[in-house]
Amino acid sequence: MWTKEDLVRFQQNLFIISIPIIIITGNIGSILNVIVFSGSTKLRTSPCSLYLIFSSIGYAVYLNTVPLLRFLQTGFNIDLSAQWSWFCKLRFFTIGLFLMLPRSYMLLAAVDRYLMCKTNRHWFLHRPTTWKIIIINCLFWAIVCVHDLIFYDIQISSNSTDRTCTYQPGLYSTFLSFYSILINGISMPLLTAIFGFLTLGNLKSLRKQIHTSIINDFQRRRKEEWLLCRMLLVQLFATIVLTLPITVALCYNGLTQYQQKSSFRTFVENYIFQMCTLLQYINAAVSFIVYSLTSRIFCKELVLLVKYYKVRIRQALRKHSAALFARLTHSCILGLKVMIQRSELVAYYIHRGYIDTSDPETFSME
Repeated sequence: MWTKEDLVRFQQNLFIISIPIIIITGNIGSILNVIVFSGSTKLRTSPCSLYLIFSSIGYAVYLNTVPLLRFLQTGFNIDLSAQWSWFCKLRFFTIGLFLMLPRSYMLLAAVDRYLMCKTNRHWFLHRPTTWKIIIINCLFWAIVCVHDLIFYDIQISSNSTDRTCTYQPGLYSTFLSFYSILINGISMPLLTAIFGFLTLGNLKSLRKQIHTSIINDFQRRRKEEWLLCRMLLVQLFATIVLTLPITVALCYNGLTQYQQKSSFRTFVENYIFQMCTLLQYINAAVSFIVYSLTSRIFCKELVLLVKYYKVRIRQALRKHSAALFARLTHSCILGLKVMIQRSELVAYYIHRGYIDTSDPETFSME
């Protein structure tokens, strides 16, 4: 039977092994998402693609800050947030901001797909409006998360030896519990699920329209929108499944925060909560995998872009190689001309008797 030390060691090893894999996979996936949604002629015209692009960017920033700092703290016992107050505040502000931005962009994408299924003409679906909503959404969550800059700071233990970056105890602790439950735990997943199910209900009529109407450019465009909608729905459900455990953990901690707990119960609750955070890291890294497995149009556009950049790189290499070969050839020709001229000059001096061929020092390179 495992002891408490064995469980802690297992969790540390799991974090040390899995976090680098999650960060690398998530960064590569986010870069490929941005390339496909911005480079594809079929996908970049949809306002939904803009939301998915900024969602991928938000997840990339989140992966390169939160899990990375956790990896340094777990694997190397380096806690930068416990050394500088400004870094402590900035860390939790970044966590709060980039935890909500990708989810809110996914929610906006779900709203966009729902309106697309209802009607093909709506002010929310225009790209200029989409850009305004993206900026307003970013500013909104930046203002909402200002409380992290105010109430998070370095807390020193009673024996003045341990420094921890955490929130101030008291009234803010209660506020933070209900804020995490209502905003992060319930509202975002619930709204996303609602619009996801509404969109799923409208997809049936849209799909019938696609298969029964005459195939023309408009209907082909609608079919592409439906495929993009299906891809988004799978990503939404994956997000709900991966974030549901930490949502339940937040609700439980908020409801039981004033109860007297034994050391073993506290250890178990913290242990489960930390394992739930790992699922949250995975959620930030799996979008590309979900898109690739659930969307033919995404895979097709990815393959086309890979072939396109492959040809461009090959052409650039050929052009660079040709230029380099021409430069080397020109240099060799010039060198041969200089050598020939020098040989002719030496032969002329020998013929005139200016150079004594019997003296070996005459042809010395010096």
